[in-house]
Amino acid sequence: MTTGQRSVLPPGKLGLPWIGETMSIARNNHQFYRDHIAKYGPVFKTRLFGKNFVIVSGHEAFHQFATDPKVQRGGTDPISVEQMFHGSLALIDGDEHHSRKDVMLHAVRTDEAMAAYLERMQRIWGTHVDTWARSGTVTLRPDLQLASAELTGALYTGDESKAHIDELNRILAAMRYSLQILPLPIPGTPYAKALKGRKRLDVLLAQAIKRHQDHPEQYDDILSRMLEEAPRHGVKAETLLGDVRHLIFAGQAGFFVPFILLTMVLGQRPELRDKAREEVLAVSPDGQITMDQVARMTYLGQLSKEVRRHFAMNSATFFGRAVEDLDIGGYHVPKGWGMIGAIHINMRNPEVFDDPEAFDPERFTAEREAALAPGSYVPHGDGERNHHRCPGEDMVTIAIKMYLTLLLRKLTWTIPPQDLTLTNELFPLPASGLTVSFTPAEVKASS
Repeated sequence: MTTGQRSVLPPGKLGLPWIGETMSIARNNHQFYRDHIAKYGPVFKTRLFGKNFVIVSGHEAFHQFATDPKVQRGGTDPISVEQMFHGSLALIDGDEHHSRKDVMLHAVRTDEAMAAYLERMQRIWGTHVDTWARSGTVTLRPDLQLASAELTGALYTGDESKAHIDELNRILAAMRYSLQILPLPIPGTPYAKALKGRKRLDVLLAQAIKRHQDHPEQYDDILSRMLEEAPRHGVKAETLLGDVRHLIFAGQAGFFVPFILLTMVLGQRPELRDKAREEVLAVSPDGQITMDQVARMTYLGQLSKEVRRHFAMNSATFFGRAVEDLDIGGYHVPKGWGMIGAIHINMRNPEVFDDPEAFDPERFTAEREAALAPGSYVPHGDGERNHHRCPGEDMVTIAIKMYLTLLLRKLTWTIPPQDLTLTNELFPLPASGLTVSFTPAEVKASS
């Protein structure tokens, strides 16, 4: 491009007025990104929900999208996102966003905080693993979804009662579904039920905040640590409600989705499972799992990263907008247009990842990971931690390592014939719910 020459708009089509390609992305958002990038390349234009958008992938363009101050969040998201994440820092930018993100990070990223949560994580997931050992054949999705809701109660609200956990589980499932259907708040429709559930969740969180404020000595959890840190950043307690709701929503799926997918892969690939078990038995064969042990389980860390790269857990970022004209990936984005980072397809880039369709945890050896360019591996977004990168990234890594440790200490497993087609939902999972046949690990070892 010569000096003074403005680049052109990206390829793509805007479609009909207002509606554009909204129905296409609503039918299958993961397929939408795959098809459009195959047709138009890594940067393309479209019209969604009445707004013009430029969608970017490719590590250089993605990194620019995540870090360029000319791109800010908020004002272009679908109404369902705005309603489900009302009051969340994901929909704002600037100094307030950074202050509120610092409050989050204090509670979900520091080693001291994570160490305080390990016993509860092990107790809850260990109970389910013990049940599977007795049951033999189990359909994992409902169990792991419930276990993740139990952890939500243990780490956020301080309420581990069955009634509370069941209610959280129902509300969060309805909220997930609301993001893949038309937002029609007609009484009795799934969307109306999801919106009602989100409002009910706000009531539960307001009650939890008050309990934590009235009796701070009783709690050491994510909410208590956020409440403790908030005044240092000028953040009011009531402001935390939207941010805690966002963490709870992302956290439940952030646990059970990779757990299910990794259990499936390791059942299909026993050589990977055996290598993981060898590390577990060498580092943490029994007892309470510690942060030191978690840090030393490097192969489990590689598995945790590859499962988030390989599977379509996040199709795209929250939506942003160009607050000034900018050029990205060789194309022009006019001021006021929306912008989206295509997360999953970006991590299937053959220019960065050899044989990107293969599941290969060796991609994340220390040497190979260090060689990745910024914007290449982005399952939780990109850029600075107190900007729009997911604060729970490290917590998910620790959680996956703990889950695999508890599972591999005791059990081996096979995947019986079933429908393993990945569903067309917000976080695609095996259509069967993943039925698994468990046996004690020593039976496998002695055979």
